[in-house]
Amino acid sequence: MSPYRYFILSIGLVFCFLQSQAETQPIKGHIYDSQTRQPLADVVILNRLKQQLTISDGKGYFELNPSQQQDTIIAMLPGYKTQYIKLNPNENDLNVQLDVDGLSLNEVRVAGYNSHKTSKETAGSVALVTSKDINRGSAVSFQSAFNAIPGVRMDQSTLSEARISIRGNGVRASYGIRNIKIYVNEIPVTEADGTTRIEALDVNSIGRAEVIKGPASSIYGAGTGGVINFQLQRSPYQEQSLEASGLIGANGLHRLATTYRSGGDKVNSYVSYGWQEYDGYREHSNDMRRFLTGNFQLFPSDKRIITLLLNRTTQHSQIPGSLTEDQLAANPLQANPSNLDKAAARYQTWTRIGLGQQYRFNDQFSNTTSIFTYFYDLDHPLPYAYLRNFYQSYGGRTRFTYDPGFSSFPTRFTIGAEFNEGLTKGTQYVNNKGVEGAISGNTDYQNTQYSLFYQSETALSTKTTLTLGISYNSLHYDVHDYLKPNQSGIKKFNPQATPRIALSHTFGQALSLHASVSSGFSPPSGSEIKNVDGSINPNLQAEKGVNYELNAKGNLLKSRLEYDLAVFKLDMKGELIGQSIQQGITIYNNAGKTSHNGAELAMSYQILKADDQHEVVSLRPFVSVTYSDFKFKDYKTLNAQNQVTASFDGNRLTGIAPCVYNLGLDLETKTGLYFYGSYFYSDRLPLNDANSVYNPAYQEANAKVGYKKQFIKCLEVNLYAGLDNILNKRYSSIVSLNAVGFGGAKPAYFNPSPKRNGYGGLNVKYLF
Repeated sequence: MSPYRYFILSIGLVFCFLQSQAETQPIKGHIYDSQTRQPLADVVILNRLKQQLTISDGKGYFELNPSQQQDTIIAMLPGYKTQYIKLNPNENDLNVQLDVDGLSLNEVRVAGYNSHKTSKETAGSVALVTSKDINRGSAVSFQSAFNAIPGVRMDQSTLSEARISIRGNGVRASYGIRNIKIYVNEIPVTEADGTTRIEALDVNSIGRAEVIKGPASSIYGAGTGGVINFQLQRSPYQEQSLEASGLIGANGLHRLATTYRSGGDKVNSYVSYGWQEYDGYREHSNDMRRFLTGNFQLFPSDKRIITLLLNRTTQHSQIPGSLTEDQLAANPLQANPSNLDKAAARYQTWTRIGLGQQYRFNDQFSNTTSIFTYFYDLDHPLPYAYLRNFYQSYGGRTRFTYDPGFSSFPTRFTIGAEFNEGLTKGTQYVNNKGVEGAISGNTDYQNTQYSLFYQSETALSTKTTLTLGISYNSLHYDVHDYLKPNQSGIKKFNPQATPRIALSHTFGQALSLHASVSSGFSPPSGSEIKNVDGSINPNLQAEKGVNYELNAKGNLLKSRLEYDLAVFKLDMKGELIGQSIQQGITIYNNAGKTSHNGAELAMSYQILKADDQHEVVSLRPFVSVTYSDFKFKDYKTLNAQNQVTASFDGNRLTGIAPCVYNLGLDLETKTGLYFYGSYFYSDRLPLNDANSVYNPAYQEANAKVGYKKQFIKCLEVNLYAGLDNILNKRYSSIVSLNAVGFGGAKPAYFNPSPKRNGYGGLNVKYLF
């Protein structure tokens, strides 16, 4: 045999040997929730004949023997989309990521309290918003998705302003979002002083949001209202695609976006760039956004997951302002004359960078850590001033989880810490018709916040779980006033220890009962700590609340009917009462006590499901109902000399509608046609603490119809059109509470929302 032929034969034998070795190697893998990166237990692995091969264990791990190997396997878990997994003989270590199906949300594993339990098993009220919920509408706002959650209210008229409240907390915010902690991929979006603006988030890039209602400070620190955990979209497992999307609508709405997705076993990449403009339906209400989002997930080993977040957003928004009742009747499309004269607007650019790691030391001990930096510049003409701010923050969050494997009363321990420091360099000028005038203020705020937290979950029995938690929180503001040095100083708040206890018992598929008592606090923001002369108020402290709650969740009628019922009592004390001294100057005092008693119900019913032999893939009506009996208990307005000027004891809580409900219907067919419809009703609500002026009750009906289909193997098209406010009602979604008219002017409470308006769009995805 010649040397050449001998060489060829040797290569062939080696190739055959390697091929046989690959075929005899077991396939190993881990299965995760695609959004939260939590390992998923009890995932059933099937072959193409729907025969069970194995089940993932408590760490999401599974293994297939050589005799079980197929070209394709199927992963199934209630609450998640069925995943078909193509096997590659050269890849034996899989990192499978499952997407929520958006239908059986009670079965979805939630990350909120770090419990690795389903929503149904988790003590406390936790609601899920998926990308499907967001895309029931035009997907330029979270409003319709959040307002479908009982107890949660998002108010918005133009795109420049938004306010979110949970069980009444946050509704009194003069701007932005207060009393609610907000995170994106485990990174705090809420600034160190407790304020949040969510305009930097591209609605279309959100994969999921978990909403914890009520104090969650035992693991998240400040926030009497609750927590919103946003997760940016991940790419579907084993998909590589490029998508172009376009949207046009009434009042000059148009949006273009491009998205790249790659969902591999070693790297999951999501990159999106969006451009959006809206002329607005009112005078002086144009809004422009530019979004760039990068979300990356790496699997360097079976013990480690690394995540990287990159986000940059630009917003240019005109602010039309609130109208008086007379102005609203004369012309609801007009802007407030002062806002128009002063060219009130917000020009802002945000940049956020975050790096995170999940590391599993062994089956008992793991850690999740994230670090971040976040900065923005703000150019903000207002009716009373012209503000220029630069803000930069940095910080991190870490938590360790340990399961010692007790044979009796198994317990899972979590300890962690969060740190956030922000520096605001603010300059204030006289506003000369939208142009900077003389300087009137130059102040730096360096705000530092940290919290330490502990939580344990003990299985008292196979069906009963006891949860104990506590956090220790510290906050201080360092104020440096360059123009008035005597007003500089440090404001330190009393450290807060906030405990939580919860007991859960699962009776079966039909019923899980939960009882909890939790406490929380919300400190005043940096802009709320000053006296009328600009000096720091040494007596001001955080608002405090204690929440008592009973919760029942379950699935009935062969799991087709899903329900979540909560009854709660939240007692607040030390609430901040604002007193407007003059335009642009408001002082605050801890002079209020309120009682928040309420009930919330969410229900959905799967009339037809995909496993039924019908053309309809899904037919699902749903309803949410919120009842709020919120009242002032001891609520007094104080002047600059701390003298009582008014008492509102027994009045209804300002800005809260006693009854709110939302109805909806989802219809999806095998041909690709779909329909989403919703109806929202809000009871009338008081606009001032005296309960002498009310925002009338209003209703809104919306609908969207579309066609989504995959043509050949590489092209997917989604064509849709929608109509909002079908009934063409006139209403104000967001209102200015306790508005004051200076110089004899009437108070301007109302921000009129748009009447009937439509939109349409097209998404085209190319699959590689």
